[in-house]
Order: sequence, then C-alpha cells, then structure tokens
Amino acid sequence: MLEDFKLKVFMTVAAEGSFTKAAAVLGVSQPAVSQNVAELEKLAGAKLFERLRGEVVLTPQGKVFMEYVQKIIDACSDAAGIFAKVSPSVVRISASEEVFTYYIAPVLEKFITVHPEVSFERVMFENADVAVVLKPSPESPFEVPSDSIARIRVSMAHTPKMGDYKATHEKSTYFDLLWQPTPAFACTQICRLLKGILTSF
Repeated sequence: MLEDFKLKVFMTVAAEGSFTKAAAVLGVSQPAVSQNVAELEKLAGAKLFERLRGEVVLTPQGKVFMEYVQKIIDACSDAAGIFAKVSPSVVRISASEEVFTYYIAPVLEKFITVHPEVSFERVMFENADVAVVLKPSPESPFEVPSDSIARIRVSMAHTPKMGDYKATHEKSTYFDLLWQPTPAFACTQICRLLKGILTSF
C-alpha cells in the first residue's frame, strides 16, 4: 500500500478507540502511535482525538478528517492496482453533455491509455452502468456526499441594470458530481479503478 503510515495509525486508533490497542494491531510501541497522532494533528492544524478515561474518540474535526483520509487510502489502493489487467468491456455512462465533455471525457482518455481493452459509451440513464449527476452542494463545505467524485465551483457574473452604478460582481455556486453505479457495475474492478481516477482528477 502507498498510503502514509501516519494515516494508517490514525485510522487504526479511530477503529480501536485506544492507543494501546492500535499499537498492538500495528505491531509498534504505544509511544510511536502517540507520536504519529501528535504529528498528524500538528500537520492538520486541529485536534483529531479527544483523550477520555480509558478510551480515545474522534473530535468533530477528526470525523471530518477521517472522511478525507478514507478517500486518500482508497486512492492509494486504486493507484497501486491501476495497471492490473481488466476484462475487455464496454462501460455505458449516463451524464449531461457538458459534464461528459468537460469532466468525464478527459479522464476516460487517461483511463484508455492504461486500459485500451475498455471502451466507453454515453447513453441514457436507464441503459447506463453508471450515472454521473450534477447536484448543488450543501452549504457547509464539510458536508461532502459519500458518492461525490468532485466538487465544482461555478461563477456567474451579474451585470448591473441600466442606471445602476454598482460594479459587476460574481456569485459562486458549488456543485457535486455524484457517482451512481448500478449494483452489478459497483462490484466490478473497472468501477473501482474508474471512480478512483475520477476522484483524483
């Protein structure tokens, strides 16, 4: 695996609820676990764990951080297996013309470079293996849907009306690209690899 050992320590402590138990699982000393967590908290700029009597629990910042760590670990796993052989197939993708052209197609070109045995086809939703849907993001920047592969900022300029001397200003709106595979496609290696490369785009 390619992920940073500190991230592995963080995830293990979160799962075990104990520095001591995490140390036993990882095969390192308890001070080593504490040091790695302290360094990670310093890098993150936030307290990730609350030290309680007999256990440690994630802080609210730690819970948000864990979501991103899981994405990093998944991406590392995908990167490690990106060159693995996959079965020849055609993947049918449902997406709007704009989403497909500007966000999906450039990634598919990279994917095909590695896996020329796979081809892609844009289809209507009911015939798709996976749909990529554009949806307005929640107001909170920390509320990222689990099936989001990217968050996009769209800026719209508002031109002042006649007689209005206020300067033209831009309003930014955020959207999430949601990855929605069928149950059958979700179980395939291609789905995992493709989502990984789209997430890192």
